[in-house]
Amino acid sequence: MIGILKGLATTFSTFTRRPVTIQYPDEKHELSERQRSFPVLTWDFDHDEPFCTGCNICVRNCPVDCMTAVMHDNPKHPEGTSDRRKIIEKFWIDYARCMRCNICIEVCPFEAIAMDNRWEGHEHSAYDRRDLHKDIEDLLEASKSGELPNPFRPLDSIETNAALAEGDEPPAIGFAGARPEAQEAQAERIAQGLGAAIQEREPEVQAQAATAGAGATTEDDEVASLSPRKLRARRMKAEREARAEREAGEVSEETIASLRRYASEMYTEITGEPVPPIGTPAPAPAAAAAPAAAAAPAGDVGDPNSPRKIRARRMKAERGAREHIEKGEEVPAELLQTLNDTESALYKEITGNDPSPAGAAPAAAPAAAPAAEGAAGDPNSPRKLRARRMKAERAAREHVEKGEPIPEDIVATITELGGTLPTADDSGGGGSA
Repeated sequence: MIGILKGLATTFSTFTRRPVTIQYPDEKHELSERQRSFPVLTWDFDHDEPFCTGCNICVRNCPVDCMTAVMHDNPKHPEGTSDRRKIIEKFWIDYARCMRCNICIEVCPFEAIAMDNRWEGHEHSAYDRRDLHKDIEDLLEASKSGELPNPFRPLDSIETNAALAEGDEPPAIGFAGARPEAQEAQAERIAQGLGAAIQEREPEVQAQAATAGAGATTEDDEVASLSPRKLRARRMKAEREARAEREAGEVSEETIASLRRYASEMYTEITGEPVPPIGTPAPAPAAAAAPAAAAAPAGDVGDPNSPRKIRARRMKAERGAREHIEKGEEVPAELLQTLNDTESALYKEITGNDPSPAGAAPAAAPAAAPAAEGAAGDPNSPRKLRARRMKAERAAREHVEKGEPIPEDIVATITELGGTLPTADDSGGGGSA
């Protein structure tokens, strides 16, 4: 009886307790700043661009390989509104694979990524896993819209606590350019008629202005503003492309234009013209009456009839013709035509006629294009006859060693080729006549 009363007392005591459950999603409890759901990118309101430079440090350190990043040259750097030479162009995170380990936030040196510490950061349920692939627009939405007021990084809290414990000044607050204060300052700049980004320095357009009035192209303007290191890198790239195209047969006009633009010495080697200074406008296109691609001078790498090109075609045709001859096949008419056009000595060996002038029809080749006596393609050459005789003698010896009679076809071959039939008394190979 006492136990029953104690149980009822416990039951009745719950009537006075405050409920601990909430009606989610209509009601949500407050999340702490250090709570984490999924990583998002942060927006720099001071420079009106992402903090991310595409350095791929987070991608390399991700234990589940759920991130991908692509960088490109920052167009705001020449304008003087950003100190970042490189900026992120594309970024993807697969939330379906992300394990929310926080490693990407810890290794990022640019405060470019933070864990979403809002309820919205948790609510990513989807019927299709492909909907959990977030691109750069999705990842920047929270910070760019101002819905991420307190980006948190554990290292900031650790450094602050350590400084306070040692009595030092606490470090500067993290993600300063992504906080509400920076967003408000940007709104004030826009209201004053200024740009959305802070003007860090004068635009790098002096060299561009010097060539703009002379009719320079956009590419020439860009080259004029490049640093010596970047200019050298692009020149080396254009030279590599030119060498590859030259080995393939002909250097394209685009590659020649790149060599001219980056003042490469290969431009003079290919065109025979002096290299113009950096930033010199490209020459005007040729008149309509001129051919689309002017013929290169004789011997030039772009000339299809240069001695080097003719020699290459002749050697290729000779290799193909010899392959057909060795197989005992007829040499195709197109190969004969090439041998004729390139004045190959092999053409006379095959047809018995001298090469005719370019454009003339080649003489007809023999039906089976027989090879000269003793040539590698002659089935009755001494070398081929000797090989057949030796093969037949080996086969005959094998039958004799096994005590079997020598087949009639082998006997006929040895007799026809002048060989010696082996006997049981022979110690080894048969001799030859």
